[in-house]
Amino acid sequence: MKINTQQKTYIFITLTILIVITLLTNFYGEADIYDYQDVSKYFSGKYSAKIRTSHSYLYGLIHTPFVSMLENYFIFKVTSLISLLLIVYSIYWISGKNKKALWLILLSPIIWYMSPWVSPIQLASLIFLWGYYFITKYERSNKVKHLFFSAALIGLSWAFWDGILFIIPLFIASFLYDKKLIHSIYFISFLILGVLPRLILDHFLFGFALFGIARHVLASLALAANQGIYNQESLSGILRFILVLLFIPFYTYLIFKKKNFLKNKKTAIFIILVTILLIINSQVRFTLLITPIIILSLYKILDKKGLLLQISFSLILAVLVINPYVIQTSYDLQNEEPSSGKDFASIILSINNLKISKNFRNEILSEDLSKIIEKNPNQVFVVGNKPDNYQVLADIYWGSEVKEFVSIQDYNLFLENNQTIAEKEFCSSTKIKNRRDLCGSLTIRNSFNDETDYKSIQYGISLDNSLDIENFELIGEYELLRLYKKV
Repeated sequence: MKINTQQKTYIFITLTILIVITLLTNFYGEADIYDYQDVSKYFSGKYSAKIRTSHSYLYGLIHTPFVSMLENYFIFKVTSLISLLLIVYSIYWISGKNKKALWLILLSPIIWYMSPWVSPIQLASLIFLWGYYFITKYERSNKVKHLFFSAALIGLSWAFWDGILFIIPLFIASFLYDKKLIHSIYFISFLILGVLPRLILDHFLFGFALFGIARHVLASLALAANQGIYNQESLSGILRFILVLLFIPFYTYLIFKKKNFLKNKKTAIFIILVTILLIINSQVRFTLLITPIIILSLYKILDKKGLLLQISFSLILAVLVINPYVIQTSYDLQNEEPSSGKDFASIILSINNLKISKNFRNEILSEDLSKIIEKNPNQVFVVGNKPDNYQVLADIYWGSEVKEFVSIQDYNLFLENNQTIAEKEFCSSTKIKNRRDLCGSLTIRNSFNDETDYKSIQYGISLDNSLDIENFELIGEYELLRLYKKV
């Protein structure tokens, strides 16, 4: 269906609003943004700390030249927009240039929600979408070349975003359950080719190609079992899942009506399985992966009335979603937890603690830090009181007059003459009079090549009202930071 001049005008206005809000808002995301920003900064040689991330280093690496040159993270917004706009155009192209599909994806709330986020989910979802496209071509043609493209693309999406790992078994189960076993083996082999860039990078960085994947799996298991080693909040719950459902097209249920289900059974099964996974891990941003696939099934069966209602609902939710971003062009949204409460989903989850400030927290931190460093240049600072508070300062500091920001966790381990952060032992328990049980243990510890001279550290910085280290006294108070010196 050809797009007329009036519709082109509406599309242009919509895209302009999306781009302007994304580029002007001071919001860059919440969960995991340091894991990507700081990796890019680390590779640029401008990160004054040890790097710590539970996610793929590849996404941060590809942004390094721009981060190094510009000394900011603005490029992440640009690449986010590019990925999202390519998702929109991909849906339009795959659907045979269908206008219904175009408007459904363009006004989809998740597109507007994710636009300013520093996250690999946008890029991974784009690549995954084309992996899905080729698996549907394989389903019709049974040609191995289409299977190759599908698997390689899904592997590449995994190279950028670890979350794809948990989607892959669902994808294989949905689309290959009735195929020859050899084709499943082909798929896994081709998938490994796709993830190869990440494996090569991890081998170069860590000496072990599976290091990053193993770490992410273990971190995810620890989070699911016991809120992780830092006792993070649960990622499941009724309210969280309701928020997830809001971002999935309302008329998705039509796909599961008997007539429609039989026509598109494998995709419907995949949508069901991913939705179950979203119950376990209810994060709104994850819906970006499945929404384009839903729309490719939905536009064919949605009548004019249903289309109008779906677009109306999406438009209302999109307006609500962008409001926090618009506010953050001029004001800062703050919560009890400084890094949360800045996007639509987080605001709903913590509305009672929300505050609006004329002063942006990162700007205040940067000013405080500049004053501290001006008086105490070329020092190593231990930062607390939370284990990852050092990331906050290392993320915002672009100078060269700090030797290192050190985690209070690492410093306390040094004081205790201990290298172990967390340890878990797994043992069998025989039910008979057996002489042996089997045990294995998993340990997370400080790096073997830690070269920090902890003994020489003289200064500490706290983002709280105290610093939880003995023999450090307060010598300076700033708006958000406190400076301490060893006595």
